[in-house]
Amino acid sequence: MATRLSIVVLQLEGLSTEARFTLCNMTVETGASGALIAPDKTAIDYVLVRCPDITGAIKERALAHWATLYSDKDAMFDKEYEFDASNMAPFVTWGTSPDQAIAINAAIPTKDSIKDPVDKLSLEKALKYTKLSDGQTLEGTPINHVFIGSCTNGRIEDLRNVIAAIGGRKVAAGVRAMVVPGSGAVKMQAKKEGIADKLIAAGFEWRKPGCSMCLAMNDDILTSGARCASTTNRNFEGRQGRGAITHLMSPAMSAGAAVTGMITDVRKLQGAVNE
Repeated sequence: MATRLSIVVLQLEGLSTEARFTLCNMTVETGASGALIAPDKTAIDYVLVRCPDITGAIKERALAHWATLYSDKDAMFDKEYEFDASNMAPFVTWGTSPDQAIAINAAIPTKDSIKDPVDKLSLEKALKYTKLSDGQTLEGTPINHVFIGSCTNGRIEDLRNVIAAIGGRKVAAGVRAMVVPGSGAVKMQAKKEGIADKLIAAGFEWRKPGCSMCLAMNDDILTSGARCASTTNRNFEGRQGRGAITHLMSPAMSAGAAVTGMITDVRKLQGAVNE
């Protein structure tokens, strides 16, 4: 039987190199076997700054090779999509898989709207676990824990977004909010920029780099029934603790949840959309 290889080819000149890492990582959730982003000046500069030993003839050969890592001009794809991300509302997961997500201003699919029996069963099972209802909106859903960080969304740009989102607000009463930088370098940069001190002053726990609550590592485990706004890459049943409920969202959205105590459209806190 023939095996079909699914590759996602992305053109994303506006994204930072770190953001491209995350995007390629998460394409597996769409069923892709891999994801490729052509190495433009942004990516090449990122590598050269961090690899000062790439010089002289080695650098010339590398640049020549990297210039070939593009799709052929006459390449044909099964499907082509074009998105304007600037017009997209923030997404939040309602179920137990990263693909079970909706825009913050949308409603959870209803059982009647799903025809495939397997998808319908998946919806019913997920909602039973997350204690939500079909047709329900997520905005305003109370949370009692926030986890920001890990390898997926613990970059310095993510932490800058968190600071921008919270403004001068404090973590809401009854919410435990943790920030775990993605690496030692990110932690040092956040300290240098004053981000770490601002997070601590706002009531966030500033932790050491590591997996932490992304997968309930060591003692960073949620109790059964706890509802967490999380920037991690997975929200499977029990991922952050047996019986715990995880809502995946961006760092800015998680920051909004932390200071309001509920799933919130962070754009409203930032005055980007009307109440």
